[in-house]
Amino acid sequence: MWRKGDSPLRRIYPSWEELEANVDILVKAPKQKPVHVYKSCPNCGVTQKITKPLDELFPFENCQSCKRPFYVNSDLTVRKLTEEEKDDMPAEGVRILEDFNKKF
Repeated sequence: MWRKGDSPLRRIYPSWEELEANVDILVKAPKQKPVHVYKSCPNCGVTQKITKPLDELFPFENCQSCKRPFYVNSDLTVRKLTEEEKDDMPAEGVRILEDFNKKF
C-alpha cells in the first residue's frame, strides 16, 4: 500500500524508514503440532514414525533402518520412489534429509 505513489500511508510517511519507525508489524505463525503416524517403510518394511511434510516442500524421508528415501504424501501415505524421482534426487538431497531429521 505504501509503494503506491498516492496512498494515504505515503502522504503520512514519505520514507520507508519513517513508516517502519512509527508502525509496529507483528506476524504470528499459527501454532500447529506436527502430525505423526507410524507406517512401514515401503522399501524394507520396518515400522517408523512418519511426519507430515512441511507444506509439501520436500515430501521425502529416509528410512531409519535401510537409509533409503521414500515419498510421503500429504495424507501420510508412503510409497517407493519412482525411477524418475531416484534419478532426479541428487545425493545432496539425501544428506539434507538426514540432517533435517537429526535436528527434529
